Amino acid sequence: MHKYLFGPARRWGYLAVVVLLASALFWVSCSEKQPASTAPQQQPVALSAVGLNKVMEVQNRHTDRLMAIEGVVGTATGLSAEGKPVVKVYAERQGVAGIPSTVDGIPVEVEVTGKFYALALTKRYRPVPIGVSVGNDNECSAGTIGCVVEKGGQKYILSNNHVLARQNAASIGEDIVQPGRYDSKPKCAHIAANKVADLSAFVPIVFSTSANNRVDAAIALYSTTDITCATLPNYYGFPSSTTVAAFVGQSVKKVGRTSSLSTGTVTAINATVNVGYSAGTARFTGQIVTTSISRSGDSGSLVVTNDANNNPVGLLYAGSSTTTVLNPINEVLSTSQMGNLTICSQ
Repeated sequence: MHKYLFGPARRWGYLAVVVLLASALFWVSCSEKQPASTAPQQQPVALSAVGLNKVMEVQNRHTDRLMAIEGVVGTATGLSAEGKPVVKVYAERQGVAGIPSTVDGIPVEVEVTGKFYALALTKRYRPVPIGVSVGNDNECSAGTIGCVVEKGGQKYILSNNHVLARQNAASIGEDIVQPGRYDSKPKCAHIAANKVADLSAFVPIVFSTSANNRVDAAIALYSTTDITCATLPNYYGFPSSTTVAAFVGQSVKKVGRTSSLSTGTVTAINATVNVGYSAGTARFTGQIVTTSISRSGDSGSLVVTNDANNNPVGLLYAGSSTTTVLNPINEVLSTSQMGNLTICSQ
């Protein structure tokens, strides 16, 4: 689903009405007043690159066979509760039969996540900050502005394909509004003054369980100069333009349209997951899995390190009731469809 806000701890009963644009089970909220956490960055688990690569190789070798098991929705490389390297298998329910206890001598750990779904996403903000409601004016929905990216001296909104480009259905040039139409008043109304950008480019999603999608991403060229590259006041402020790779145990945070500020931990990398959209199911590979840091409407949120550096790690796009899934941010920024992008940090 594509609407994500993050903010202070408030009563969340109102979130139940947020449209789950892609049947998302993850709901991310954003609060305008909750201060961002400045907890120190967790250090990487002591696991050699050689050992980690071996586990990834085993995972990759067995992923197709494991995901052919009914009820299996993903695989990844991670650590057990004892800190031992394992191949993780994500299951949609308890008791999925046929999952081996080991593969090529590597322990298999089953985690019940439920099905993964794309995350769908309230207020009008000017100047337009990051981490707030946004959407395509041709559908009544809402997601999150992840960050401002730059290319050729121009500034763009970065978010998901399913937030800005209507799951491949949009045409370049379509109007992008803030807030997304689901959050407009009256709800779902077309309000010309809410336009802030024009859809510029997106990476098509291949809806197939044999596909190898890497990112769910799109950009929109700002049509207004009344913007900021920072979050709303009292959140973490500006993201860094220096990205970092995810590692198991990494502490992260995000600001999104639905759940406002939330923090969590990277639990697995190199994940292969099947993600359900209204247009079909798409397989993604090479993904990052975290503890649950999102709710419906947080899709498109930028996930950064949970420290003062705010280094971008991933682009939030999907999740289940227990986990959140991210595209690695470096892959998002370097796609051929969108060009080489840099994150605005001031």
